[in-house]
Amino acid sequence: MIRVVHVSPTDLQGGACLGAYNLHKAIQARGVDSRMLVLRKFSDDPSVVPRNEGMLAKLDALRDPMDRLPLRSYRWDSSNWWSVGWLPFDLRRAINRLKPDVVQFHWAGRGAVPIKALSRLSRYPLIWSLRDMWPLTGGCHYAGDCNKFTSGCGSCPQLGSSSDHDLSRWQWRKKRRYWSGVPITYVALSNWMASCARRSPLVHGNDIVTIPNGVDVGHFRPFEKAQARAAWGLPLDKQIVLFGALHAVRDPRKGFQYLADAMRRLSGEGWAEKAIAVVFGAADGDLDLGMPISYVGHVRNGDLPRLYASADVMVVPSVFENSAKTAIEALACGIPVVAFANTGQVDIVDHKVNGYLAADRSVADLARGIAWCLKEVSVGSELATQARAKALNSFDIDDVARIHVELYRKLVAERRLLAERAGAASWSGAIAQDVFASLHDDQIMGASDRGAG
Repeated sequence: MIRVVHVSPTDLQGGACLGAYNLHKAIQARGVDSRMLVLRKFSDDPSVVPRNEGMLAKLDALRDPMDRLPLRSYRWDSSNWWSVGWLPFDLRRAINRLKPDVVQFHWAGRGAVPIKALSRLSRYPLIWSLRDMWPLTGGCHYAGDCNKFTSGCGSCPQLGSSSDHDLSRWQWRKKRRYWSGVPITYVALSNWMASCARRSPLVHGNDIVTIPNGVDVGHFRPFEKAQARAAWGLPLDKQIVLFGALHAVRDPRKGFQYLADAMRRLSGEGWAEKAIAVVFGAADGDLDLGMPISYVGHVRNGDLPRLYASADVMVVPSVFENSAKTAIEALACGIPVVAFANTGQVDIVDHKVNGYLAADRSVADLARGIAWCLKEVSVGSELATQARAKALNSFDIDDVARIHVELYRKLVAERRLLAERAGAASWSGAIAQDVFASLHDDQIMGASDRGAG
């Protein structure tokens, strides 16, 4: 049986880490011996292994703020994720204890992956799930409109730096030095992320495969709308526009400012009397949307399906998005999605089939898409059916796990074949040395015999 070890900062805290945990459990369900190695453990799952216990575990909890210490020298905007990965620790020893056949990295935030670590783990087949761009850049998790990651970084706009020889270039060069020659299979969660990986010299020509994000389509499923709204105390006589994300209103990448402008535009068109906005992932906000808005704060995973099901449309107006789980989860609950036609969103939403793809960063088209979906839903179109079908066909986590298991088997088989060839070459070399030595000895003996004669 193949054993895979997933490396992540945590198991349940944060979207990328939770995505890694869900994949880990789906892989376990397919009969693979899957373990998760974390800095901080929040679940009681015995297959999740903290790197350290006791006081050392408490020290690991400090890695996140300590990893950010070098950023204090810059005018870094903390709303942008930026990780340094400079703090050393012996990740190899913790992984070796678990005796894996494959090691899969998921997210490098919070100092979870020191840059030097990969070069010390080349005895294992390595996979890196590109849940964001950090493995491709000098330190940012999303490069935005900046393309400097393709040529060495420097003068990093997210650091507020004007120097070509800043932290981003130092980090980029460090990655290039330590990752060069290390075989890594990169798993991109979207076609957009795969294209970014192909443009980054840090990939060093390694293999890039695209495997989408997955959700539990048994957990995220349609519910009767009246029942769902009753569970959340939401009105039955209004249409609901749903939006949500981690740090929903504070993270500019998630695009709440575009939603607010679009809702104000819709309010001017008479929708304030017919619709309300519901936001999760934030307890409050200070933007006027021109229509009623309800902030429901953090929502537990178990309660999310009924919140999705209470909505008429889910809006995911991200400026940059790898593979938005909120969009996929909404589709699985039969809720059409409106998003900008950018980055990974185009893999999820099929225009006017299961939602609406608005022109990138166009408030007018975003508002148009929201209105179009609300009207389609009100007349009983096939949007809900098509939304659920897209999730079942493209994002079922059981299918995603199956593809991962096939990848594991392929990599393990390739590594064993290489080992066998290396062993055969070594054996052939030893035989050749023996034959050469024997011939050499025969020549010496022949010369001695001739001398004796």
